[in-house]
Amino acid sequence: MLSVRVLRIATVTAPLVLLATMLSPPPAFASQGTGACSDSGNTVGCTAGTGGSGGTGTTGGSGATTTGDNSGGGTTAPSCPNYVADPQGGAPPAGENPNGAWYINTCAVGTQQGMATGIVWIVNNQPPPPPPPDPAVVAAQADSQLQLATPTLTFSPAATAYVNFSEWLWINPAIWHPFSTSATACNAGGCTTVAATATPVYVTWDTGDMAPVTVCYGPGTPYRASVPFSEQSTQCSHTYEISSYGEPSPNGLEADAAFPITATVNWNVTWAGPDGSTGQLAAINTKGTSTLKVQQIESVLK
Repeated sequence: MLSVRVLRIATVTAPLVLLATMLSPPPAFASQGTGACSDSGNTVGCTAGTGGSGGTGTTGGSGATTTGDNSGGGTTAPSCPNYVADPQGGAPPAGENPNGAWYINTCAVGTQQGMATGIVWIVNNQPPPPPPPDPAVVAAQADSQLQLATPTLTFSPAATAYVNFSEWLWINPAIWHPFSTSATACNAGGCTTVAATATPVYVTWDTGDMAPVTVCYGPGTPYRASVPFSEQSTQCSHTYEISSYGEPSPNGLEADAAFPITATVNWNVTWAGPDGSTGQLAAINTKGTSTLKVQQIESVLK
């Protein structure tokens, strides 16, 4: 039976009789496994190891669809835990088999080491406890549980755009903030909780007219009809050089032919785990779609 010494309050000086038994310290232990996770609500059961599983996005509100491009980062797990004999020694836990010694898990750092959760009594010839779940594995699970908002596309002029006239583009600004979720995994070696956070970085607009995509570092600026045009501006706009004549029509009427438009939000995804551990996960893209009718204004010069 293995016991964990939860807290070391002061340095323990080993009795001479115990030191005599530890002149030839037992060998260090090391183990490494393969990771796997099973999701049960917001708590994820995992085993320690390498790699991680990916996830998908979510389907959002009406008129727009969110798609996912989300994969777990995964890392190569070190040879952990790595138990070496504790030079401070000490008496065994009450009721424990005295034929053993205190060991330090050199993989335990920060809070774990401060709370002595990386220090265990191991009976001679008995296997050490497993390491807590790998944060990178749990991060992949938290990543797959992220629920990101769907971009809603808005234009100005709204109903009909015009050739050679700047069209303002923006998405719902309320979604432009980080989204986070967390997952917890436990095994015989302890529990690991990791938070995954997705932060919007930029929006890519495909305006449907074969022009290069428009990239906007932000949600765009809503046009305010109550404010004079000369007193407002935007860094997210597109000027059409051709009309949408001949394009598919959303209602089947040839006069309402419109360009298909797609706005794709790129999200940067990071994770934060115990003892200050952090990492980067694959970016996630969420998409919204709409259509816009573009007309050519004809004029006659006299």
